[in-house]
Amino acid sequence: MRGGPRRRCLMKYGFEISAAEVKARMNAGEQLFFVNLRHHQDWDLAVMQVRGALRIDDDKVEAHLEEIPRERTVVVYSTCPGDEPSARVARLLQEHGWKDAHSLIGGFEAYCQEGLPVEEIGEGSSVRKIMML
Repeated sequence: MRGGPRRRCLMKYGFEISAAEVKARMNAGEQLFFVNLRHHQDWDLAVMQVRGALRIDDDKVEAHLEEIPRERTVVVYSTCPGDEPSARVARLLQEHGWKDAHSLIGGFEAYCQEGLPVEEIGEGSSVRKIMML
């Protein structure tokens, strides 16, 4: 059976992927490409992201399509409650010809709960130090 039952239960609508599946693919050596989707007014609040992720404003995705590889699995995530923005962008990518684009179920929080690699961005280390004082 093509795709198998494991794949069907992890991707509810054909474009969603769980953090557990992301972890399994990374542990198997697959090179995933992450898109860190943010509302354009939320950048100042961002201190962490998936290691190596491409940061894109949610209203400027189409201007960055050339930066997103077509030959790799693309995982779009956000910190927004619910997964609507990342699901919308995953669908957009599929409509533009990406065959393996997915929205991360649970977003950045779910990714972090799996213990996957992150990196500080921008002024992240300074902001975190100030917040801890």
